[in-house]
Amino acid sequence: MESLQKIKHRINSVNSTKKITKAMELVATAKFAKIKNQFENINNYYQSVERVFLNLIKNSDQNIDKLLNSASWKFKSKRNLYIVFGSDLGLCGPYNSEMYKKITQTVGKEDILIVVGSKLLSLIQKDNSHHIIQILTQIGDNPSYEIAQILSNKIYHVLEISWLKSIKLIYTQYINPIKSEPIVKEIFPISIDTLSNNDNNLAGEESSKSIDPSCFEPNPTVILQNSFSIFFEASIYNALANAKLAEMSQRRTAMEQASDNAQDLINELNVQYNSSRQAKITQEITEIINGSN
Repeated sequence: MESLQKIKHRINSVNSTKKITKAMELVATAKFAKIKNQFENINNYYQSVERVFLNLIKNSDQNIDKLLNSASWKFKSKRNLYIVFGSDLGLCGPYNSEMYKKITQTVGKEDILIVVGSKLLSLIQKDNSHHIIQILTQIGDNPSYEIAQILSNKIYHVLEISWLKSIKLIYTQYINPIKSEPIVKEIFPISIDTLSNNDNNLAGEESSKSIDPSCFEPNPTVILQNSFSIFFEASIYNALANAKLAEMSQRRTAMEQASDNAQDLINELNVQYNSSRQAKITQEITEIINGSN
């Protein structure tokens, strides 16, 4: 049985750790609330841009794949470009490990990656088979729209030199405070499935939100050619906001669980301390009685 001094030292040590995890939980809660307020506006903006963009496509005869890939170098086969979003900081539960698992299940050997987040980058770099063409780290807790513009410009640059099959975002989608999951979202090319899904999403909305083709000036095709950057930026910014919100939610949950575990351990150590102290007192009393006899 451990000495009373050692048990007392462990209790103090766990207590100190509990104070740290509790403070981190409170910080994560405050950041989560701030990002949650911003996320609602970002999501509304993205949905508006997506609705206008898909209406432009439906009312245009332009071949989007040919439009964006017209000057690219031709390889033996088309490759996929994945933009993956992780965290720069740890202590957020299985956030990055779940993202890495999704990446290994989705990304092929010939595909190329743009990685956001240093913690996710460290996991990906353990496997030398991945082709990383750009890295963005230390973007902060409130990433700005400029991050989305940087990534959008990189997409255009890659489209100019590489024959791409698709561009997809892999990020953790925030569902509710206790649930979030990694998803894959395709933003290029705009497929028939995307259009049909958009139609289903718009079916329950008010008819006043539908766009009359005659509203596009000079015409949908011209506007479409100049609107890809806006669509890419809005899609990336929405994914980034989702990822940050899910990160803060999981960090808050992880720190809450750590604080609860610390309290359980403190309770166990207190029981152990009291048992040891009682046993020692009993032993001393026994020795005194035996000595008096």
